[in-house]
Amino acid sequence: MKQTGNLRFGRRWTCMSGCALLAAWLGVCGAGGQQPQPSSGPSEAEVLLNLLEQKGLITAQEAAQTRQELSRRLGDAQAAEKEPDRVGLRSWVEKLDLYGDLRLRFEHRGGEDGLATGDDRMERNRWRYRLQAGANLDLGENWRAGLRVETGPGGRSSNVTFGDDSGPWGKESDRLFLGLLYMQWTPCEWATLTAGRQANPFITTVLAWDHDLTPEGLSESVRYRNGSVEWFATFGQFLYDDANPDNPFGSGVSWSDAFLLGQQVGIRWTPHKDWKLTVAPLLTFYSGAGDSFRTPFTGLTPGDSTGINDLCILETPIELAWSGWVVPVRLLGDFAVNFSGSDRARAAGQSAYDDEIHAWLAGVELGSARKKGGWSVRVLYKETGLFALDPNLLDSDLFDSRLNLRGVAWQASYAFTDFLSLSLTYARAERKEKALPTGAVGDLGGSSGTAWLDDYQLFQADLNLRF
Repeated sequence: MKQTGNLRFGRRWTCMSGCALLAAWLGVCGAGGQQPQPSSGPSEAEVLLNLLEQKGLITAQEAAQTRQELSRRLGDAQAAEKEPDRVGLRSWVEKLDLYGDLRLRFEHRGGEDGLATGDDRMERNRWRYRLQAGANLDLGENWRAGLRVETGPGGRSSNVTFGDDSGPWGKESDRLFLGLLYMQWTPCEWATLTAGRQANPFITTVLAWDHDLTPEGLSESVRYRNGSVEWFATFGQFLYDDANPDNPFGSGVSWSDAFLLGQQVGIRWTPHKDWKLTVAPLLTFYSGAGDSFRTPFTGLTPGDSTGINDLCILETPIELAWSGWVVPVRLLGDFAVNFSGSDRARAAGQSAYDDEIHAWLAGVELGSARKKGGWSVRVLYKETGLFALDPNLLDSDLFDSRLNLRGVAWQASYAFTDFLSLSLTYARAERKEKALPTGAVGDLGGSSGTAWLDDYQLFQADLNLRF
């Protein structure tokens, strides 16, 4: 009988201990559904633990152990509540970054026809907008992917002009296009491989490249840092123009796809925390001619102002940045030479001007408008020879995508907030060689424009909103 009583007592003790732990567990479950505030007093589980301990049904040690378990599970539940909503993303998506910008612009653009007698000018006043919205995904195994949609179908401009549709207020041109779509792998901290439509991987300036360009193809970049010096190299293989078809049936003409191949090797030197020097020579050349850019370049008509024959261009962007003054200061420079420029001039019937194969830019920027209350002022001088650069990559704003021009550009910016800023831009240029054309492309070119642009002027007022 004595052993039986001890057995019953042990079972009752085990049962009561289990009840206490169960009550504590229920308290955790209830708290997981709705977390009590620190000022709301003891939880139900704590009250029950105190009662069981006072009745002698559990020891103080058992109560303390249960409280520790309760505290741990409450902490886990609170941490889970603080985790960001994954909006149903796959487990291997480590981070999703959404971004975008909206720009409203007023633009005046005008220039003279250099061949016309008198003051024959073309003027264009336009209200325009641009929208870009994108997402970057950081994935496992050092992979990354991204996409961006934007207004406007052009490679060098995503602008949409108010009122240019049938209407009033039609929406034919108010469409979205794919501006970026890429995958990127970083197998180690010093190497990156990218495929798809991507941001320009090269360091460039507005001398030779429009910053809106997003080339399609492959790029590879490597970096090496040793103290204050960082060496880097970037290689690109981009499909410039797809020939369709490459080899037709019958006796049709066979075309080859056009590729732009670029190699850049540069250095960033930071001798002091306030100084940084970047020098980044870039060599670009072409393979094939596609079916849209085969006509040799002359710059006289729209049809012969886009040819990519005889282009092997070396440009050298240089930037010296100094942050030790009252405001940041940047000195900018770029020099380009087309090693095949003489052949390009002869193919255009302009062998007397086979030295028009150089282009250069110099400028300075003061301040920074990246944060609320910040401001910046930039001044540039730019000069291009007719046979120096690829006309299809030129900046579409400052000098209207033209060659054989020289002139200056000013830009002032002010940040009202961290996300809202105003920029004012003015540019003016003249024909460099009066006997040569400027190309018949650009907003003042085409069939109704001129290939002999002179006294070019541009004014832009941009209201920029980032999100």
